Order: sequence, then structure tokens, then C-alpha cells
Amino acid sequence: MLNTAFTALALLFIVAMLLQIFTIQAFFSTLEKKHKDLYAEMGKPKWRIQLADDAFKRGLSYIRTKDFRSLEDPDLESIYKKLKRTDYAAIAFATIALAIIIFQAISLS
Repeated sequence: MLNTAFTALALLFIVAMLLQIFTIQAFFSTLEKKHKDLYAEMGKPKWRIQLADDAFKRGLSYIRTKDFRSLEDPDLESIYKKLKRTDYAAIAFATIALAIIIFQAISLS
């Protein structure tokens, strides 16, 4: 039973992480379409596997510090709220999965 729950939570965590990737890219795409100058100034950030990309780091920093709120763009605000929900979901899934592992380790010893 716990193995099944762990597997389901691990899969849900992966889904939440994929949703985060798509949501971050949607944020950048909206920024590109509606705020071209700012997007270009940031170095045209796009989601990439290579996390060392400076434009991507600047873009993530822009999202995480909520600097976009000065634009008063409801689309960016909506996307940010979705991103926060996926953050919380991923953290919850990972925490519960970790709790299952700890519980099994304690109960087996």
C-alpha cells in the first residue's frame, strides 16, 4: 500500500515539475508578446535545461522577486499564481513521499 502511495506521489511530483516548466515558459512567452522591450532587456529568457544561462537566471529572478507586478499585467499575475500552486503541489508531494520513506525505514527496523 505504501509503495503504491509513494509511486503515485513520485509521479505527481514529476507532473508538478513539468507543469512548472510549462508555466515558466508561458510567463516568458507572455512577457515577450506584451512587454518586448523588457523581455529583450532581460536577454530574451527561455526555459532551458542549461540552468547556467544568464538570461534564464535573470528571468527566474524577475519572477521570484515579483518585479513583474510593476507592469500591472493581469496575465502575468495569473501565470504567477499558477506557478506558485505548482510549487506548493511539488513541495507537498515530495514531503509526503519522503514521510512515507521515513515511516517505512522506521517500521522495518
